[in-house]
Amino acid sequence: MKRIICFLFLFLLFSCNTTHYFVYSKNHTYGIDFSNGKWLVGEIEANPYAKDKLTTLVLKDFSEYLGERVKYSLTEKSLLLPKQVPLNPSKSTILELKKGASFDYYVNIKCKNAKNDLTGFEFPDHFYYKKQMSFAEVTLEVYDLNLGEIIYSQTSGGSIEDENSFTNKPTTTVIVGCYNKIINDIKKKSIKTMSK
Repeated sequence: MKRIICFLFLFLLFSCNTTHYFVYSKNHTYGIDFSNGKWLVGEIEANPYAKDKLTTLVLKDFSEYLGERVKYSLTEKSLLLPKQVPLNPSKSTILELKKGASFDYYVNIKCKNAKNDLTGFEFPDHFYYKKQMSFAEVTLEVYDLNLGEIIYSQTSGGSIEDENSFTNKPTTTVIVGCYNKIINDIKKKSIKTMSK
C-alpha cells in the first residue's frame, strides 16, 4: 500500500510541474579539455533573480574540474575586459580578450527569457504554445584565448507552465534547468582531470 501511495505522489509531483527542455546542437559540441590553463568565467547575462543562483552553480561546476584555476571576472580587479562579450565572437575579438586578461580560456554565458512570447526563441517546430508559460534559453560558449577560437558552444531552451510550478520564480527554474542540460553535456563529453 505504501508503494502505491508513494507512486501516486511521485506521479502527481512530476505531472503537475510540466517542464520541457531542448538542446540545440551547434558547432563545437565535442567535449572540453580541462587539463590545463587558467579559466575565466565572464559576467553571466541573466535576469536578476536567476543571475546569482546561476553564477554560483557555474563556478561550483567548473571548480570541480579546475579547482583554483577558474576565476570569476567580477571578482578579479586587474582585468581590462568589456562588460559584455557577444556570442559567436570573431577571432580578433577573442584575441582582444587575451590582451585584457592573463587567462587561457573564457566562459561566456547568456540567458534570455520571456513569458508567453516565443519571439526570438529557436524552439523546434513541434513545440506548442500554452497560456501562462515561462520560456528561457541559455547559451554557453568557451573560447581558447591563445588560439582565438570557440572550442565549445551549446544552447538549451526550455519552458514551464507557471500555474503548475512549485516555485514563485518559474523563469529561474527554467534557466537553471537549461544550464543543467548544457553542463550534463559537458560532463559526458569532456576530458576529466583531477583539479589541483
